[in-house]
Amino acid sequence: MPTSLPAFMNAIRSSIQLKILLLLLGLALPPLIVVGWLGLSSLHIARETAVVEGTTALRQQATASLQQRATDKAQFYDAALIGVQQQVEAVAGYALERYESTGETNNRERVWVAPRPTDELLRRYASQVSYVRQIIPILRTMVANNPLVNIGYIALDEGGVIAFDDEAVIDQLLTLEAFDPRVRPWYTKARAAGTTVWTAPYIDANTGMLATTCARALYDQEGRFIGVVAFDLLLNTIQQDLLTVDVGSNGYAFLVNANGDVVVRPDMQAVGRWDQPYRTENLLNAANADLRTVAERMVSRQSGVQLIQEQGQVSYVAYAPITTAGWSVALVIPADEIDEPAIATGARLSESQSRLWNQLVATLLLIIVLISLLGLLLSLSFTNRISVLREGVRAVAAGDLSQRLPPAGNDEIGQLVAAFNQMTDTLQSKIAELEENARQLATLNAVSNELKSILSWPVLLETIPRVVCERFGFDRAVLYLVDGDVLRAVSASFGPGNEWQAQQFLAVANANPLRIDGGSVEADVVRSRKAIIIDNPWEHPRVDKAKQAIAASRSYVQAPIFGRNDTVIGIISADYKLSQRPVQARDAAQLLTFASMVGLTIENVQLYNDLEQQVAQRTEELRAALERAQLADRRKSDFLASISHELRTPLNAIIGFSTVLLDDTEQPLTPTQREDVQSINRNGRFLLHLINELLDLARIEAGHLNLELGSVDLYQITAEVCDTMQTLLRNRPVTLRNALPAVLPDVVADSDRLRQILFNLLSNAIKFTERGTITVSAQVLDEVNEDGKLCRYVAVSVSDTGIGIPHERQQDIFGEFVQIHGRRSRLGGTGLGLAITRKLVEAQGGRIWVDSIPGIGSTFTFTLPVAQPAFTTEPDEANVTTL
Repeated sequence: MPTSLPAFMNAIRSSIQLKILLLLLGLALPPLIVVGWLGLSSLHIARETAVVEGTTALRQQATASLQQRATDKAQFYDAALIGVQQQVEAVAGYALERYESTGETNNRERVWVAPRPTDELLRRYASQVSYVRQIIPILRTMVANNPLVNIGYIALDEGGVIAFDDEAVIDQLLTLEAFDPRVRPWYTKARAAGTTVWTAPYIDANTGMLATTCARALYDQEGRFIGVVAFDLLLNTIQQDLLTVDVGSNGYAFLVNANGDVVVRPDMQAVGRWDQPYRTENLLNAANADLRTVAERMVSRQSGVQLIQEQGQVSYVAYAPITTAGWSVALVIPADEIDEPAIATGARLSESQSRLWNQLVATLLLIIVLISLLGLLLSLSFTNRISVLREGVRAVAAGDLSQRLPPAGNDEIGQLVAAFNQMTDTLQSKIAELEENARQLATLNAVSNELKSILSWPVLLETIPRVVCERFGFDRAVLYLVDGDVLRAVSASFGPGNEWQAQQFLAVANANPLRIDGGSVEADVVRSRKAIIIDNPWEHPRVDKAKQAIAASRSYVQAPIFGRNDTVIGIISADYKLSQRPVQARDAAQLLTFASMVGLTIENVQLYNDLEQQVAQRTEELRAALERAQLADRRKSDFLASISHELRTPLNAIIGFSTVLLDDTEQPLTPTQREDVQSINRNGRFLLHLINELLDLARIEAGHLNLELGSVDLYQITAEVCDTMQTLLRNRPVTLRNALPAVLPDVVADSDRLRQILFNLLSNAIKFTERGTITVSAQVLDEVNEDGKLCRYVAVSVSDTGIGIPHERQQDIFGEFVQIHGRRSRLGGTGLGLAITRKLVEAQGGRIWVDSIPGIGSTFTFTLPVAQPAFTTEPDEANVTTL
């Protein structure tokens, strides 16, 4: 014995196996005995507590679930009502667009005219009938797309005209004595509200069933009421499609509106006449106090769960508001259906706790035996696996990266073995990845150098997809470029011998180009700026079917091409159609790297080609423009010289001789001669005025017209011009009135050109005013000038009671050679007076505009800056402006 004890102690110190065994026994047995005793003593108390708390928790969970079901029901029904309301508002928007247009329709479907359609009423309201017929197609489409909607219609205030999506409604209405939509509840409520409304239940004249309506009032641009667009929902449909979902076999659901009236309930019946108000139950007046409380909370837009007793049965009522229609939904579930699972669960918990008591006693005894055996086995497994791991580490350290250890379980040693194998796998893959990256970089460098040497745009487009196939191992490739809002396929490579298929693919792809904002995979690549792999294009919803039918790809990858400023200028698509292998993430990364590199090359070549074309085009345009400008300048010079010499000289002679004849007192002319000579003198002066206008315009455009700006007395010049113009109004029922204030500040202007401006405006007013008054007025106002400074101006207005100018032509009259009423005036003209006037006003620092109403008259207003003390009455060199 003395010799065996030291030997045993030495074995413990040298063997990890014995150390582990003793450690397990020492740590496990004492705590296990203590925990077992404590567990057995407290298990009885825990059993009773678990039953009570479990039952309570299940009941709370059930009521919370019921509340969630009510909320989900409200949201579900709200989504359905939103869909109906959006359809009504969409039809209303379309109806307003058609109302503002003047389009006609070949639609001859029947419509209703209150109180009953007759030939005379249909003729009387033909325009209204034609208008509502235009709305029938969209009504029919909307109703067909929403199974909740029974009928859709549009009713007009004028004539009580109404059109339905289904002509069968007309047949039903013909069985009635009379029908006027303008007195129906949905019409009156929508008109009163002026927006989208939901009606209370009423009896539908078409089906005789209870219905509710979503209606939208229509107003034109001037705010006049047009009519109502409405969709009917049968309450029976709502009950079957929405309220019977997820309420159990004995439960039911109902809806109430903001007034507490029941909108939908399973037992509601259409009792009464269609033309009489339908009376429904108001839960705020219910005899049951619990039900009234629930109704009050529903009306106040609350949500919750409440236990009520009705007709001897206890039930849970879960309620939640519906936002769109202002309603609330309630689910009524018997309490037995809610509490029964909780009670059954409590019984099962009690039974399970009893079995656990017996099992725990047996388990404690069994664990004591198993711990000893388990400790021995664990110590053996530790030492054996550690030895294997040691040998593997030595092999890897020697450089053998193919060394793998066999699985060693899921514990720490097993995880260490798995980490060792994962480490060797990672090292091996990283080395392979580094080698592959080096190869790809070399390939990309070679491809980049090859593409950079290409300056021809067509050659570059053809080379890119071919390089993708030849250098990166793809079988087929297609290049797309962004062209405005679409993607166009510009080149493709489908392998040797498949050139015809590549051209056919390009033709199909470009027959209907893909929009960047569309729903295709290519558009997703552009927007997401990431490479996308499509594994099953035949079933992918965003793959273009026509292109897929030509390409017949099983899987392909598409990568965006980035240009300058990191913008997407196109995409490149590639697949392995011939080798029939799927596209991997590594292929996508490789293609994306190539696409990122090739983008700048594409833009550089495109800019190079565009620059060459632009240089040639601009050179040709500049040469042609120079020739035209030189020719126009020569012709203008010739024209001015010809006008000055050939026309003005004889006209001045004619005017001078006619004036001498008129003023000759020694040999007076006879009345007939005087009238003829006056006509010669008047028309000569008119022709000279026209020639002077042409010359003024030519000088202004050539920049040869000098303005001598100075301080000018506006009142004096206006009085002089008005006195001169009075001679043109002799024997005419037109009065020229000078309404300028006697006290006006001086303005900065050229006095001669100011007279010309007033003369032109008054001449126009006299020409186009047959009778009435021509008034010259002025006022001082403040305006912001071109430099952004606030300055004082005098605004001079020439108003007449003439024929007026159409609004759409008021901006044209200041153009050159424009005559709005040339044929209606008593005297012709060149159409240059107002153009010259505008240029003269603007040259003197002012502006000119017109306000006119056809048949009432026109007012031409121009502004001139108020003279500052720096201006003198005598112009000097500082105040001379060249225009």
